[in-house]
Amino acid sequence: MARSRKPVNPGAENALDRMKLEVANELGISERVSSQGWSTMTSADCGRVGGHMVRRMIQQYESAMGGQTATATTTNTATTGMTGATGTMTSQFDINSSN
Repeated sequence: MARSRKPVNPGAENALDRMKLEVANELGISERVSSQGWSTMTSADCGRVGGHMVRRMIQQYESAMGGQTATATTTNTATTGMTGATGTMTSQFDINSSN
C-alpha cells in the first residue's frame, strides 16, 4: 500500500509550515530556504528542521498535559533483569542512567 502524503489534519498544515520556517530561522538557514526553496536543501538540514519540530511538538504536548508524562511500568525479568522494576522504558536502557 502506498503511503499517503495527505496530512492527518488538513487544518494544521499552515501551522506546521509556519513552525518549519521558525525552526529554519532559529537554525540560520531561513535565507537559503527563502531564496532557493526546500527542494535544494540538504537532507541533513531538512532532518535538523524536522527533528527540532518534533521536539517542539512534544514539549507543547507535555506542557498542555500540565507537565505530567505517562510512564511505562515493566515487570518483565528478561528486559529489566529484576522483577517489579518501574520507570520509563528509556530510563531502563539509558547508558547514562545511574541505575
